[in-house]
Amino acid sequence: MAKFNPKQAQIYIQTLQSVLTNTEDTATRVTPFFTKLDDAKAADKISEIPTAEFAEIKAEFEDAVASYQSNAQQLAKASAPVRLLGVHKTLSAAYTKYAEATQLMSEAVIVAGQAVDNDKYAKSEADQAVYLEKIHAAVGKIMNSASMSR
Repeated sequence: MAKFNPKQAQIYIQTLQSVLTNTEDTATRVTPFFTKLDDAKAADKISEIPTAEFAEIKAEFEDAVASYQSNAQQLAKASAPVRLLGVHKTLSAAYTKYAEATQLMSEAVIVAGQAVDNDKYAKSEADQAVYLEKIHAAVGKIMNSASMSR
């Protein structure tokens, strides 16, 4: 059996914390834009959003996608301790799917013609919720395991 390497575990946890912090910062930055779009969608007033603001919403969504894709790549490259490999693979796969779901939301915002593809948007919201739950579950397992090894 592979020997536990505390240095590797420390580096892995630091990488994980960096990804989670970046994810939270990105979500915090994009939330006001998401809220504005979601409110306009609910009120059937997408066309009333000023053109420049609509383009800014799309740009913020694209920035969030790029950030989440970068995080997914960091997780994919991270060297998890042997005893966390299974849950790490689950986390990495869920995060990649989360980034893809966010990409779908960005694609649903159509600047030319100022419209939202409601089917893509709804699927994106549903998928993001599913994968975020899987991410939280995996992170919880990793953190519980990390705290038990100290």
